[in-house]
Amino acid sequence: MPDILSQDEIDALLTATGSEDGGEDMGAGSSSSTINAADSRPILTHDFKHPTRVSKDQTRTLENLHSNLARLMASSFSTMQRSVVDCDIAFVDQTTYAEFIMSLSNPSCSYTFTIEPLGGPAIIDFSLPVAYSFIDRQFGGVGGNPPQEGRALTSIERTVMTKVVTRTLAELEATWEQLIKIQVSDAELETNPEFMQVASPSDTVVLIAFEVNSTHASGLVNLCYPYFTLEPVMAYLNVQTWASREKGNREMTKEERLLQLDRVFAPVKAQLGTAKVSLGDVLNLEEGDVLRLDTSVRDDAVMFVGTRPKFRGKPGLDGKRRAIMLTEPIVKADESIHMTEVERTDNEEL
Repeated sequence: MPDILSQDEIDALLTATGSEDGGEDMGAGSSSSTINAADSRPILTHDFKHPTRVSKDQTRTLENLHSNLARLMASSFSTMQRSVVDCDIAFVDQTTYAEFIMSLSNPSCSYTFTIEPLGGPAIIDFSLPVAYSFIDRQFGGVGGNPPQEGRALTSIERTVMTKVVTRTLAELEATWEQLIKIQVSDAELETNPEFMQVASPSDTVVLIAFEVNSTHASGLVNLCYPYFTLEPVMAYLNVQTWASREKGNREMTKEERLLQLDRVFAPVKAQLGTAKVSLGDVLNLEEGDVLRLDTSVRDDAVMFVGTRPKFRGKPGLDGKRRAIMLTEPIVKADESIHMTEVERTDNEEL
């Protein structure tokens, strides 16, 4: 068994070690400068309890992705409330699941749902002022005056919020379609946040908060993704992938629009000329009468697409069929020159 040092021996060892360090420092100036330089380096803190698992680039990509969701929510919320509703991203942050649950009110208006093919859950929470504004507007109110005391939603109020959540989750699917096609299922209301055990308390979650402002109410809509839900697509959440996919989506959207336009049929007519005739002369017209037009045989005909003049062309024959050879387009500023007063009025109304 090794000998146990006494307190005097320990003090002697510490004193000897301190004197040796001091001698080295006093004898070598370069060593002292090296130590000072090392002490001046910045110290980076690392929180082992809340580690950063989502990089800044990935956070920025998530923010860009969900900015489209904010626009869709603003449009749908305005339609459902029949008034102007603004919706913007308040912040994107990562925290623990326990801290997120503690930030929610009790009772709450929270919905858990599953995202396929990611195979993980997520939560969307409507703050009570926002939820009550939808309910109040649905029953003819102004969208304000929430209850003085927080209470759980009644069955009728839950029916109203189910419509809101169903539409919001459909817009969430459309938002993620730019990156990956997802399907949301198993949406369930939970009024007590403590019962929403979709992740462990220490698990990292990504929190995206949307600030909703209407005429008589304002609040947050929180979207919470556990990290293990987003983990399968984390490799795609970078600036380069996002930029390339956005470019591909824009090109695909252009091709889809052209394909849709290719299926649209529009009436096309050729106007060889016009003439102003009194109503009396029109009533007295008989077979064989000749109307003199204000154009000559050398003038171009005007091609109408729908109700608007779009091209000039030369009339002629294509085999045994009458045809028009287009010569030049008509710019929008000159369209009114080739329209009658009635046609101009009808187009202005459209």
